[in-house]
Amino acid sequence: MHEHPLKGQFDEKAADWRRSTNLDGSPGKLEVGFAADGLVGLRTVDDPDTILIYTPEEWDAFVAGAKDGEFDVEVLEEDARQAWEEEDAAAARGESG
Repeated sequence: MHEHPLKGQFDEKAADWRRSTNLDGSPGKLEVGFAADGLVGLRTVDDPDTILIYTPEEWDAFVAGAKDGEFDVEVLEEDARQAWEEEDAAAARGESG
């Protein structure tokens, strides 16, 4: 049983765990567990005792973002590039971050 201070208890033993599949059809490294109370757990097969716990709303937002491409490498690289440019511009103006 994992306890989250704001979200409550997540019973990993009772959760319905589903493992990801790689593009080549082999088993992936991520597992998603769905609990009866609606909480969702995310863990890796290499470290099953560490579980990130999400509310149904948080999980829906994450899945929608993934489907929308928010976590695509190109998008993340562009976000990082823009942040670096903003930091460089602030440093040139003598501002500290």
